[in-house]
Amino acid sequence: MADSAEEDRGNGRGWLKFAGAVAAVAVLATVTVLGWPAARTLFRQSFTEQPETYTELYFVGTPTFRDGAVAAEVALVRHGPARADYTVVAALETPAADRLPGLSRHVTLEPGQFTAVDFRLPVPPGQVVDAIAVNVAGGLENLRFRLPGNASGGRP
Repeated sequence: MADSAEEDRGNGRGWLKFAGAVAAVAVLATVTVLGWPAARTLFRQSFTEQPETYTELYFVGTPTFRDGAVAAEVALVRHGPARADYTVVAALETPAADRLPGLSRHVTLEPGQFTAVDFRLPVPPGQVVDAIAVNVAGGLENLRFRLPGNASGGRP
């Protein structure tokens, strides 16, 4: 009987079962995590060098209708080691997503600098506007705000 117990301890089957269980859990965890889109993105970002330079663009407050025009204020913040020049473009859009002629503003930002830019876009008489779109020319920064009302002349 003692020979049987010594064989079970000494043959390494316990370690093989443990290693197999750990490997199975690792494979299952990897398949589960990689099947989850948010986790894939997180892993991709963890192993990919992220840009040190980027620009924030956002609305400061809610765009509004005022005196036959849409008024909006946007902000830019520069994140990066050097000064940069930007052209911020704002335009109104129709319900069919056609852009009306817009306005542009040139801005120079120092690293970490916050700058607000005001736009006042007149609504052409009788024109129906649905949204205001703002973007940085040549960049990836884009904003779109759907305006309330969607009525002739842009008034709610």
